[in-house]
Amino acid sequence: MVNIRRTIARLTITAAIGLIAAAISMPASAGDMLLSASFESGTDGFSARASETVSRTNAKAYDGQYSLSVSNRSQAWNGAVISLGSAWTSGETYSFSCAVYQGSGEAVDMKLSLQYDDSSGTTNYAQIATDSVPNDKWTVLSNTAYQIPAGATARYLYVETAESLCDFYVDAVFSELPTVYRKGDVNHDEAIDKKDAQMLLRYLLGEPEAVDLDTADMNGDGKLNVIDLTLLRKYFIYPERYTTTTTTTTTTTTTAPVLKPGQWNNTADISWIPAGSKTVALSFDDGPISGQNYATRIHEALTKQGFHATFFYWGTRIASNENEIKEAERRGFEVANHTWSHPENLDQQDANGVMSEYTKCKDALNRVLGVDRDYLVRLPYLKYSTTIANTLPVPCPNCGLDSGDWSGNSADRIIQIIQGEANSGALNGKVILMHETYDATATAVEQLCPWLEQHGYVVCTVSEMFKYNNKEMYAGKVYNSCW
Repeated sequence: MVNIRRTIARLTITAAIGLIAAAISMPASAGDMLLSASFESGTDGFSARASETVSRTNAKAYDGQYSLSVSNRSQAWNGAVISLGSAWTSGETYSFSCAVYQGSGEAVDMKLSLQYDDSSGTTNYAQIATDSVPNDKWTVLSNTAYQIPAGATARYLYVETAESLCDFYVDAVFSELPTVYRKGDVNHDEAIDKKDAQMLLRYLLGEPEAVDLDTADMNGDGKLNVIDLTLLRKYFIYPERYTTTTTTTTTTTTTAPVLKPGQWNNTADISWIPAGSKTVALSFDDGPISGQNYATRIHEALTKQGFHATFFYWGTRIASNENEIKEAERRGFEVANHTWSHPENLDQQDANGVMSEYTKCKDALNRVLGVDRDYLVRLPYLKYSTTIANTLPVPCPNCGLDSGDWSGNSADRIIQIIQGEANSGALNGKVILMHETYDATATAVEQLCPWLEQHGYVVCTVSEMFKYNNKEMYAGKVYNSCW
């Protein structure tokens, strides 16, 4: 009986709003925008489905200054509605999306739905996109390939809740005839560039972005996560690995950066770091290690928050542990050099000894990764000398803050040290000394990463931190921070 009453009520409402239509009559072609409702100048053809109140408001906005407010709802299906006019062809596939917001105090299941009549004249209700909408957070309901049922007539697009009668807001309602985009073209502008990485990052950080799985799922596993973001970033860092070779010969002229003597050629990609962020470089010594899961846990904790870090690898430990280094590279972390044998007396060695320690580790890392490049170096025991300064061809990130994990500090103590530095305002821009060889360190990182994100920090590599803050590094110089 309830369903019958609901159907009768909806049919009555349909008759009342039957003349609402999108004013688009030209035939659509791929990529054409058929509906774009921003509510900046009016209700853009939307109205109420029943006795609820639907009005333009500047109380909330997803984009611009205005949205559509839906209040005084007595049924879950009460919401904002618009007729789909002749621009949409039944049986064809279209992209639909809208941003929704609710402040009920709890998550609410919401829907972008379609009402239509079938060939027998029976009214049907189909779900285009659904999602659990968190309290006090804009969320995008999106379906980039929804097929309107063949033969459908009297078609109406509307926003509703599954059960809740809460007030809500609607903004940025779009519909277009979808275009086939290449994998990696996350923002569908027919180019693969840093804007795509930025959009995917915002999505992974929980911001209301409508992201297409087909173009953003870089590894094809059916999920969107930081692994996809890492692969997309590497498209820019190592474009030669992702460029298809053809039989056509072309000549490309590139301009090499103009560097000062000894200046580190910093090629770090910082497009993923939001503007205005506080940055900190967590750095980990003494890996790779076998038989323990500390490094894996650290990797996972960083990746979960979309963060990066720098790992300084001990040369003689590389053999049989190559996969850890490859995994660090794959996740977008910075692979770095901790010398070959980790000598206690590097500061007492001559230039040949210093270069041998650096070069043997560098060559081993290059063999593992299949590249030819230099790496930042962390000096064993942080011991430094004039010979080291005059010999090493790369910068030496040092210790802006010591976690003390090497001296037996517990996870709680490590957390206390880093949080204390953040709370005092002194953490931004610092290099943090840690080691991947302790359970306490892994536990601390697992708890620190979400805390740092909540307090406005981005954990990034040493090179990313310096580049983001427009600071240079020079060969043989020691750096505790980028300031």
